[in-house]
Amino acid sequence: MKLKNLLLTGTLFSISSFASAADQVILISVDGLRPDAINLLGESELPGFFRFHEEGIWTDSARSDFDYTRTLPNHSSMMTGRRVTGPAGHGQISNAMPPADMTLHNNTGEEAYVNSVFDVAHDHGLSTALYVSKDKFVLFEQSYNSATGAKDIVGEDNGEDKIDSYHFLVEDRAADVLTDRFVADMTNEPINFSFIHIVDTDSAGHGDNWTTPDYMDAVKRVDSYLQKIFALIDGNQALSGNTSIILVADHGGAGRAHSDAADSQNHTVPFYVWGAGVAEGEDIYALNTESRTNPGMGYPTYENAEQPIRNGDAANLAMQLLELPAIFGSTINAEQDLRVQ
Repeated sequence: MKLKNLLLTGTLFSISSFASAADQVILISVDGLRPDAINLLGESELPGFFRFHEEGIWTDSARSDFDYTRTLPNHSSMMTGRRVTGPAGHGQISNAMPPADMTLHNNTGEEAYVNSVFDVAHDHGLSTALYVSKDKFVLFEQSYNSATGAKDIVGEDNGEDKIDSYHFLVEDRAADVLTDRFVADMTNEPINFSFIHIVDTDSAGHGDNWTTPDYMDAVKRVDSYLQKIFALIDGNQALSGNTSIILVADHGGAGRAHSDAADSQNHTVPFYVWGAGVAEGEDIYALNTESRTNPGMGYPTYENAEQPIRNGDAANLAMQLLELPAIFGSTINAEQDLRVQ
């Protein structure tokens, strides 16, 4: 595990008129979270989730990647702003533990650098961190370390290592220790861009079923993590009013699996945004009638003229909230036209 301090350098300039700048953005992925579970449990059981509803913008009708509803492919989309397959895709089809020499740049057998949220934030002088609760997420550390990261050609040279702090912490297939570590780190020194992966709901779904009491208990446990993060922001002068959170999921689940991408229980995911530069109590589709269409029960391809909000939108939205440019080579929200206010 590596830890290092990064000095903030340079002055950021405005990239988009659709969002005001946040000093910190926290991107949270809740693995295997079905939005209908949030609504079944309700606000009294899930005050953390419902804080997004009341104080942020949200939808329970976002979509995963069209072709894949698996963990690594969809998280690669969240980090790169690319679909999984196709000429502009990131190509991460495998959902298995990657070999030690595998990166997003060589996973298709061709050497082609795949830029990420970490590249943009780091190269503009911001601090970055990745907190994960599955060992296979080492793929991203392998892709953006000092040996595999691209040269910084933006202003001052901040180096090739794009992820300043990488943590894999898991206990009993739950992310409580990971969340506590994140809260402690942010209290000690705020991180400009953090990506947090929470495993609990996926563990419960695979272990039993996506509609059992065990799964619902996992959703409640995730809510307790969200409450800790909100309490951190509310009680810290450096974070309060200057921090945005994006919450998404990689996929849902049906039975004890989620591999059938055509199943609506697998490809329907939540997309919540809260904090600095974000409207309050709004349906995110209502803010984006010109660029996004609620698919309802539909299953639109990437070629469809009317696009839904996808979990891959989170990558460039995070950069947008930090007033940074879109990720080079990205195709999802590459125009940074997803309105949040």
